Amino acid sequence: MSSSLTQVAPLVASPRRALSGVAAALGAVLIWSCYFLSLRQGALSPLGTLDLTLFRYAVPGLVLLPLALRRRQRLLAVNPVWLVGMMAGAGIPFFLLGAVGMGLAPVAHGSTLIPGAAPLFVSTLAVWVFAQPLSRGRAAGLVAIAMGIACLLASSGQGSQSLLLGQGMFLLSSVMWAVFTLSVRQSGLSALEATAVVTVPSGSIIALTVVGLEVSGVGGLTLHLVSAQEWLGQLVVQGILVGLGSGLLMGIAIRRLGAEATSALGSLTPVVATALAWWALDETIGGITAVGMLMVVFGVMIASRGR
Repeated sequence: MSSSLTQVAPLVASPRRALSGVAAALGAVLIWSCYFLSLRQGALSPLGTLDLTLFRYAVPGLVLLPLALRRRQRLLAVNPVWLVGMMAGAGIPFFLLGAVGMGLAPVAHGSTLIPGAAPLFVSTLAVWVFAQPLSRGRAAGLVAIAMGIACLLASSGQGSQSLLLGQGMFLLSSVMWAVFTLSVRQSGLSALEATAVVTVPSGSIIALTVVGLEVSGVGGLTLHLVSAQEWLGQLVVQGILVGLGSGLLMGIAIRRLGAEATSALGSLTPVVATALAWWALDETIGGITAVGMLMVVFGVMIASRGR
């Protein structure tokens, strides 16, 4: 492979373009922080996982269906391995692991382990599968990430099996996100095209599942158990902000700042998400958790700049 899978050369940008890139990256950080918060709120409310999954994929899938149809030849020209990697890595299995995990562990753990551990798994897969070189700087960052993960796992303590199970689900989600990341990079698709590859089939699957359950009389949707304000809020966050906005903003940030700088700014997600969880859900974190979270954030920043 001639193209690097773990590093993208930074772009030379004017101050105005750089500023807009920073704004886009910080906007994506805020969206992803709200995503983890909404998952936790959904897990603690009567609103079911089926409803959240429907919001997450059916809404953006419907919006991006015309794009997928117009560019179907380009999408189908991608190696099927990368298409499957994208659909599996960021599709329904990825979402369900995160959603169920959020019912077992706090926002600080999910927002740290899922995006924070991803660079560790991305680099591991890149070295193992694609024989990519690993620089000392990147290796140092990955060691810091691994140490931070160890701190978070240690914070579960003895006898807290549910928290440990939630952390395990977050780590599996992170592995899947790493597969998605590498698949997108290998595919050469744009952010919106990659989002369409994930959301159109996933949205179709979950929509058909819901229709089948309703027709058979089994049911499954729980919208009637919560207020319209609550489920509309989840629809906006999951379907519009995360499903459409995050991919668009990250694409803008990467084009204007480069992958390294965007990744470094993205490492702020655990901090912002934890602050939002403290404000909205009264969640607090212990000392070991705080140390682990900060080590992961620091490791991501170092790894994204590693040469």
